[in-house]
Amino acid sequence: MDKSNPYHSRRTIKENGRPLLLLHGMGASGDAYRELMAGLADEYRLIAPDLPGFGFSEMTKPYRLSHLVEWVAAFRDALDLPACPLIGHSFGGVLATRFTLAHPEDVTRLVLLAPALLVRQRVPKFVMHTGISLGLVNLGVNVSQSQPIVPYAVKSAFYDSKSQPQSVWERRLRDYENARASADAIKAIARQDPRKNLDQVARPICMIWGSEDTVVLADNGDQLLEIWPDAELMKLKECGHVPVQEKTAVVIQTIRTFLLDTGVF
Repeated sequence: MDKSNPYHSRRTIKENGRPLLLLHGMGASGDAYRELMAGLADEYRLIAPDLPGFGFSEMTKPYRLSHLVEWVAAFRDALDLPACPLIGHSFGGVLATRFTLAHPEDVTRLVLLAPALLVRQRVPKFVMHTGISLGLVNLGVNVSQSQPIVPYAVKSAFYDSKSQPQSVWERRLRDYENARASADAIKAIARQDPRKNLDQVARPICMIWGSEDTVVLADNGDQLLEIWPDAELMKLKECGHVPVQEKTAVVIQTIRTFLLDTGVF
């Protein structure tokens, strides 16, 4: 993380608001939460770092879930944050959950946007071993990040890409091109099963999913409810893998209500 770069983390200037820590997904950056941050900035201090190897943050080694958890812990310590809610999207949802298991005293609530906690069961077994097979992951990511493929890859996460303004694609393309750790994130999930000890997460959980999510299928939410029977699950119709941008107003209101603990469903 380049602390000399003012963009290595993006946060609102509400220093006395209640803090919320937001962890973005693979192929993104803290900027992916721009709309959400604008909608919650009146009440919360929102902190959205670029995870290692994404956006403006430097890489870190070893790129393992356990190491990334400690990276988040160090980031929190540097900002002297109290215990607060965590919001995580996709790979960021994995990281938020693993952090909660490792540091439960630092987390009050979890908001998980299409968390990729169960995707390992869809990862081919050969990916879970070291050697040339993991080189195939690198190759696949490099192909997906090639200039002709990137626009398609970015838009495929949306249910209705035509509904988004051009500025969204410019931001998403920039993030995708700066996602240097995409292959490492896939391998981190393949090597360290994020499903381990999920039943030990002892915090209120709200899950938000797009019903038409083709990246992390919405039925993952139903499976997670079997592990977390007290969790709340909202499925948004006509929404893909990026509910923060496709259903911004609904997501903001759902998060506000969940954090206030007044019940939403």
